[in-house]
This record gives sequence, C-alpha cells and structure tokens, in this order.
Amino acid sequence: MQKNTFDKEKHFKDWMKFLDENEVKFQLITASLYLTAYDLLIDTVIRKIEEFYTDGFDENGFIVSERYKTEVRGLYKKDIVIASTKWLVQNEVITKLELERIKLFKAHRNELAHELAQMISNSDANTKTEFIAEIRDLYFKIQKWWFVEFECQVNPDLGKLDTDKLNYDEVLMMQMLPMNYMVNIVNDEIEKRAERKSTAHNTVYIKSLKLVLKTK
Repeated sequence: MQKNTFDKEKHFKDWMKFLDENEVKFQLITASLYLTAYDLLIDTVIRKIEEFYTDGFDENGFIVSERYKTEVRGLYKKDIVIASTKWLVQNEVITKLELERIKLFKAHRNELAHELAQMISNSDANTKTEFIAEIRDLYFKIQKWWFVEFECQVNPDLGKLDTDKLNYDEVLMMQMLPMNYMVNIVNDEIEKRAERKSTAHNTVYIKSLKLVLKTK
C-alpha cells in the first residue's frame, strides 16, 4: 500500500500564494472579468439566434418559432450553448476549431464558478487570462456577422452600405465597449503583476548581493 507523500515545497507555495494579498486580488479580479466576458459572449450567441427565430410576440413575450427547436436545440439537446455554437458553425459564422475553443472557455468558466477558492489557494491553479482576448475576438467576429448578414439585410438604410469598406471597429464600437473595457483591465492587471514580480526579484537579488559582499 502506497503512502501519500507530503510535498513540503508545494504546501509552502500554496500558503505563499494565499498570503500574498496582491496575488489574491489578481486572481479574483481576473476570474470575475473572465466569467463576465464569457457570459457576455454566450448570452449574445444564444440571444441573437433566438431573436432570428422569433415570429412576433404575445402577452407572454416573444414567440420563438417551432423551427428553433429542431434547427437549433436539435443540434445538441443536452446543452443550449453547444447547440447554439453548432448552429454558428453550420452557418459558417465560426469554424469547428473555434467551437472547440468555446468548449475550453466553457470548461474553464465552470472551473472558476465552482472552484474559485483553488485560484487563490492552489499554486498550480490560475485564471486563464489568455482566453479573455480570444473571447473578445470571437465576440467581435460574431457581432460583425450578425450586422452584415442580418441587420444590413432587414434595415433599408444599412442595406445601402458597402459592407466591404466599413470600419467595423467604429461600426461595432458600442457593442464592443464592455468587452474591450474588460480586456483592458485584465491587461493592466497582468502588467502590474509582472512589475511586482520583477521588483520582488530585484529586491531578492540585491539582498543576496549585499549578503555576499558582507561576508567577504
């Protein structure tokens, strides 16, 4: 029977992370922004497809077409997120590779939502901040597709535009504002964290150098 070995170094690193106020703040801030960015992406994915299949409204609200059940939900009945993203792939809004990335984003979202304490107490666990820029880029791509393929087709004024010559950073500025804002905050937090680590490294180096000089 194997004995569980106690990893002193790992245990020490875990405590050092938990006791580092700045690192705890970094993990909690970036985790909350990740969750918000992911939810904004997924809410847009699901809502816009539902709106596309809306046949009007009554006293109970919008009436979603029966086609929605077969053409969207029918693609993956267990999960509306996967079903909706499969619809996007089917209609060439995103690629199959991007669908797989969304699955990864979803898995990490669930990890953060259910195991947030690990991000501040486990030295091996971190918010995958690199995913947030990818989420933003996918969000932009999906917003652009709906603008070109749907809004420009149903709005006579927009239909006059040459969609190949538009600056979509300007066109989608308001839609992208919340997402860009969150990405900028995350980037700022990453930079501040890197500066703290650099400063800490230099401090340790200087103290070590002084100790060496003192012993000579």
